[in-house]
Amino acid sequence: MDKYNFVFFLDALFEYNKVIYSEIGKRQNVRSVFGFVPKNKFMRKLFQLQHSKTTNRYFSIPFKSLWFGTYFKNDFIDPQKPIVFIFDARWLEYDYMRSYAMWLRKKYPGCKIVVNYIDIVATWKDCGKPDAIRGLADMLVSYDKDDADKYGMYYHPTVYAEANISKPNNTPTTDVFFVGAAKNRMQKILETYDRLEKAGLNCYFYVMDAKPPYNQERRGIHYVAKGIWLSYEECIQYVQHSKCILEIMQQGAKGETLRVWEAITYGKMLLTNNSFMTESRFYNPDYVCMISESGDFDTQRIKDYKCGPNPMKEKITPENFLKYIANNL
Repeated sequence: MDKYNFVFFLDALFEYNKVIYSEIGKRQNVRSVFGFVPKNKFMRKLFQLQHSKTTNRYFSIPFKSLWFGTYFKNDFIDPQKPIVFIFDARWLEYDYMRSYAMWLRKKYPGCKIVVNYIDIVATWKDCGKPDAIRGLADMLVSYDKDDADKYGMYYHPTVYAEANISKPNNTPTTDVFFVGAAKNRMQKILETYDRLEKAGLNCYFYVMDAKPPYNQERRGIHYVAKGIWLSYEECIQYVQHSKCILEIMQQGAKGETLRVWEAITYGKMLLTNNSFMTESRFYNPDYVCMISESGDFDTQRIKDYKCGPNPMKEKITPENFLKYIANNL
């Protein structure tokens, strides 16, 4: 890992990124770039107009290449080391970011470009899918084992690091916590909740964009409209004050998710319907309770569980991800 300088290009609007990558960005050979917005008020407004994600999805505003030199400043202590640029794959849906990747190759001869998929490929626009951008990258990585096999990508689980919470933590204690969009899994969410409540477990579910007839009233389910998220710090506060984290997979997904890393990092039980989990190198039956295809699971295990350090915690850090990249380039 020390033979390279690393630059993460991350979405500033995704609060999780700032929480997880802030500490590793302090290393001498690592930089975390959360967007590219200038400090000057006038220049910032101009930049935002020219880089509008909504507009650029339908019409590419010209002359964005004039900003390329401002996106990243090579201020590494040893600027002669080869640089590994790691892009969140979502960025590559935009034509100017694909142009920027090519610009980096000319600007920094010998650099490497890594593209990291943190959601299943089916959710990407065609221009951002692996076959469309393979020629831009030296390495494509997916968190999803099936996608990695299907598209010939490297497989590495999503990275995670313990959050430093700055806000007062007065979150109520619960037995089971769930947060997520309804997507195509609301029926399973309701069935799981009902089983937990029937067993006398105290639950808090934060569910976004549930549509009739699935937005059924439950004492422990809080429904919100599309786009209204908990802040990530609030999410972590609920995790810290819960005994168990619930993971209900969206259809077609197979791989470890953010819920897995939260459970591991904070020593919680994971209640999951992800059948892949038993094949994962991060599976530990002492910390995982599986939901069967019929929806059955052992509620007594959740009642009896005592939170404690999970030995897998150190295996999912950003540092390990960079070591994996360095070893496979």
